Amino acid sequence: MRTIPKEQWPEWIKGLLPNRKNVEVKESNGHYYLYKYKNVWDKRLKRPKKTVSYLGVLKERWGRIREHGHIAFLMELLSRHRIVKALKKHFPYEWRELVLFSLNRLIYPSPLKRMGSWMDKTTLDKYLGIGKIPGKQFSRILARVGTNTKGQSGFMRELIEDGELLLYDGSVVHSTSEYNKLIEFGYNKGRLLLPKANITLLFSRDRNLPIHFRLFFGSLHEIKTVKAVMEEIKDRDILFIADKGYYKNKLYEDLNASNIRFILPLPRDDKRINYTKPFAQVFEYHKRIIKCNSSYVKPYYLYQFEDQHLKYVETSHYYRKKIAGKKLKFNEYWAGRIALLSNKRLGSKEAYLLWKTRDRIEKAFNVLQNHLETDRPYVSREDVFRGYIFASFISLLAYYLVLNLLKRHDVNDRVSVEDVLFEFSKVMVEDRGYPAFAEIPRNAEGLAKKLEVYDIITKIWES
Repeated sequence: MRTIPKEQWPEWIKGLLPNRKNVEVKESNGHYYLYKYKNVWDKRLKRPKKTVSYLGVLKERWGRIREHGHIAFLMELLSRHRIVKALKKHFPYEWRELVLFSLNRLIYPSPLKRMGSWMDKTTLDKYLGIGKIPGKQFSRILARVGTNTKGQSGFMRELIEDGELLLYDGSVVHSTSEYNKLIEFGYNKGRLLLPKANITLLFSRDRNLPIHFRLFFGSLHEIKTVKAVMEEIKDRDILFIADKGYYKNKLYEDLNASNIRFILPLPRDDKRINYTKPFAQVFEYHKRIIKCNSSYVKPYYLYQFEDQHLKYVETSHYYRKKIAGKKLKFNEYWAGRIALLSNKRLGSKEAYLLWKTRDRIEKAFNVLQNHLETDRPYVSREDVFRGYIFASFISLLAYYLVLNLLKRHDVNDRVSVEDVLFEFSKVMVEDRGYPAFAEIPRNAEGLAKKLEVYDIITKIWES
């Protein structure tokens, strides 16, 4: 390979690089390659030293400017965490479209018919090796994914790690479709009768990552959805944590019989709670004083807590209503009390802290339904609907991979996932017969270096 002096550049290369500085063109076997160089001071040699970096292949054609930085960033995260590898394994013929769909929902949610046009504005096709996809073809692909329940289950099982603390909760996905069999009328948490499908989610407390979901008919009771999910993962070593409302229909016994460890709250009128038992310990949680004790109620462990702030709030509320002349049922022994039942022996404070982490899954549902815009999909067929929600679940995974990176670099309090993707989208590639970067904005460059991904978002391919 030899370096070509500027005066010997072919005319088409001079046209491509009219005013480019600090670049070199090298030739080998009739092929031309572009390099960037700069002079840096060598402290050891005490003189300037030339450093050279490869930019890409030069070809005699013209192209356009496309968004690149956020695509390179997300593809690196999906590859680093083996998401792409698992998709290739379980969906060998649809993994490219699943990646396209999931990144679109995360970056710029579009109808199926517009996803191909969106991809054309980015460099995602360079990573996936696919062209523009018609909307009808996309629906057929999602239908195949939706009917491949074995592939979905296998993919999600690879996400679960033994010994994880799993948070569980359920929510709904609304739709006005009359032909989607999953959509049935049922009551939501606000006791409104609406057309919906039920969705459950398992969330890794240790890795702050969604790892499993499942769809159910809209009229199915939450208790039955819990049992179905537990049947799928009963061979895994997990700890099941959920909010109130899951203590009916002998759920404790079902979980225990399946060798699934759990922490679940009891209603305040449960006869196993001993309100006369003194509190042996006190700890502080978010500047709130919590009293606690524990006992063994065969075959379970019972952890009791008294939140002093909650006790004050509930007692004050009752007496204000009483002064106002309203009649309310109130038991002062119950004020501020929380009782947790578990088949795992824990410290009282440990049990309380584990249970309090359940709010993470509520935030995950908020991301899924609002940010990723999966709350009200109009999909007429059940198989397409199932594929649509699975692909949205991959989007949720990608969202949390970005969020966790922000947390590791301690910037999540001032930089959101949306902020990162927006700034990185400004890192664009100018395809002018060779792929080269347009000017990288200062904010994007600074954020990329802070997150240690500058080399990733400025990584280029041979075209």
